[in-house]
Amino acid sequence: MRSVRHLGVATAAAALALSLTACSDGESDGGSGSAGPVTIEGSVEGGEISPSGETVEAATGQEVELLVSSDIEDEFHLHSEPEQVFDVKAAEDQRFSFSIDSPGTYEMESHHHEVVIVKLQVD
Repeated sequence: MRSVRHLGVATAAAALALSLTACSDGESDGGSGSAGPVTIEGSVEGGEISPSGETVEAATGQEVELLVSSDIEDEFHLHSEPEQVFDVKAAEDQRFSFSIDSPGTYEMESHHHEVVIVKLQVD
């Protein structure tokens, strides 16, 4: 389930890997949700997602923004309660916002590629 498609040398050379970065304003709110959002930025190009499984931290109730540019349609889903689903289009600059109200570690997966994109650690 967690396999990544092997691409030909020419395709692999042209593929741009998924770039995930997480940032916030550095202020802690003690879980009240008033700190700035955690931002996760990613891009999918050439049919490959990498790296997979990076851990991103957020406070309970803190807003998380997922910014995605993709050359394919996909569905990202976050294994939370309730599960959150993000319909990714073949488009630039897509923005999805959510928050998690329970501490824990939640995996976000690509339905199309069947890989873990990020692990969201909520404290």
